[in-house]
Amino acid sequence: MPKLSREVLEEKRGRIEDAAKELFIKRGFHATSMRDVASGAGTSLGNLYNYYKTKEDILESIIARYQKVIDARLRTIFDEIEEPFDPESLARFGRMIKELVSAHSDFWLLMYIDVLEFENRHFRKMFDGLAKNLRRRFAPYFERLRGEDALHDGIDPAVGFTAAYMQFFNYFLVEKLFGGNRHLGMSDDRVIATLTDIFVRGVLRPEKQKT
Repeated sequence: MPKLSREVLEEKRGRIEDAAKELFIKRGFHATSMRDVASGAGTSLGNLYNYYKTKEDILESIIARYQKVIDARLRTIFDEIEEPFDPESLARFGRMIKELVSAHSDFWLLMYIDVLEFENRHFRKMFDGLAKNLRRRFAPYFERLRGEDALHDGIDPAVGFTAAYMQFFNYFLVEKLFGGNRHLGMSDDRVIATLTDIFVRGVLRPEKQKT
């Protein structure tokens, strides 16, 4: 293969990966052949092998590119939230998670393909150590809550915020990818407000909680 500029290489890889992504999502990974990818990208099979040795190499490259975007967006989201259990901040966080899920639906579809066809081999690290990372990110705030005796006994605020994050995330995944059609019976804004209230105040009144 003649030596190509970095820009040309990236453009060709991008065209191949866009074609592969559409095929993987439409047909599944194992039902898509390298010949299918080459055809979709408008290139020859031989030329395709100049860029990727295997079909899984293509998938891994697609995921890696997406992962950089998702990681950067999540860092920005967490940087914008200083007090996770402040109701206004938590509701804003929920809205940002909605935007994240909506803007990158292809990424989440690939995640489910990975679960079904690879037992989550490529996405396994995405949620590893999530509570630990959030505990470190919001350590001063969580310590302040402890110092103010603001927490229920035995409650780890990092676990609580991780649960809130995952609940928002899963809710919008169901709505976006599985046709949830308001599966909690209310609008997205109302869901965000309700989940925020639950995570800030809890479900049971203090006097009704069994001790």
